[in-house]
Amino acid sequence: MESEKPKISYENLWKAIIRPSKDIYKIEDLGYPEFSFINRSYTRKDYELVSSEGYLMKCSFYEPEFQFRPKKIMPVIIYLHGNSSSRLEGIGMLKEILRRDINLFVFDFPGCGLSEGDFISLGYHESRDLKIIIDFVEKIPGVGKIGLWGRSMGAATTMIYAHKDNRVKAIVMDSPFADFSILAKDLVLKQIKLPNILITGALKIVGATIKKKNGLNIEKLKPIDSSPKTKIPAIFIHAKDDQLINNKHSDMLFAVYGGKNKKRIKCDGGHNTRRVYKIIKTIGEFFYEHLVNDQTQNDINKEEDNNIFKLDLNSEKNKDNEIIKENDKDEINSDKSTENSINEQEKNKNEINLINNKIKENSEELKKTNKSDKNTKDIIENNF
Repeated sequence: MESEKPKISYENLWKAIIRPSKDIYKIEDLGYPEFSFINRSYTRKDYELVSSEGYLMKCSFYEPEFQFRPKKIMPVIIYLHGNSSSRLEGIGMLKEILRRDINLFVFDFPGCGLSEGDFISLGYHESRDLKIIIDFVEKIPGVGKIGLWGRSMGAATTMIYAHKDNRVKAIVMDSPFADFSILAKDLVLKQIKLPNILITGALKIVGATIKKKNGLNIEKLKPIDSSPKTKIPAIFIHAKDDQLINNKHSDMLFAVYGGKNKKRIKCDGGHNTRRVYKIIKTIGEFFYEHLVNDQTQNDINKEEDNNIFKLDLNSEKNKDNEIIKENDKDEINSDKSTENSINEQEKNKNEINLINNKIKENSEELKKTNKSDKNTKDIIENNF
């Protein structure tokens, strides 16, 4: 992360802003690709995405294996690190996130960690990169609601972007700055005793160099402009003794924040101080409330219709209907066959009766004939 007291001079100020030291690490530092936690098996899948400026961003996604998923659709937290940090920063939050049935996505911003790139822009370009990240994460099978957890540069990026994307349902911003022009002046004043007018002039010169290097206009880098536009649940965190970004920046952002569901946490320590378990637990509970417990009808519909675990209910229903139709058809045919059989039997019975009656009639006729023949015979014999 950022150094507590950066050494600022006219020569290296622009480098301190857009080319801080990188957090270099090995891929093994991210942990095993497969691991166990709370009686579940988890996997880490690594990805490479192309940033808005064309650089490869190194990313990792942590989720339970299929048979250990508590739900088909699970929320995810995207962690956004500080300017001299990397995705390793988010690994420290992994257990508190996973134990609450939430998955974690971490990545190195361009110019940071193992990602490509020469410069950072403190949220200016990073907010566009965040959209690329979210577009990708949303397409991962089984992903539901999305939360953002940012620190320092990552917090500023979160503030700049969140109101633009309704897929983001809750945010946590740790040590954000409200206006970079104010921050830059504060940093210069701590290192160099110059009149305000000279500092303003110096920053304009430095700003021109920065804009030429990576297109960043430091005068337009104002997360506070986005704060009133953002309405989703939010937590603002800031250390009381932060020497890099004064906690007044969080106060300013909090004061104009557009959402009613907002919380302010002031903690002990400085800018780089590791957050104590109590704060991490509070954040975990916050995300659980807004990403897991608060399941809307849209999420339920998504769970049924938009994931690889989907059972095609319509298809199954159609199959059932076809089976019912076939059964009905067979039943109707069976009924017709039975009816025909009964009719045939009745017809045969009638025919038999007719035949029997005919035989009876013939028999009677025959008897009469025989009797007549006998009488005739007797007459003949009597006359001869």
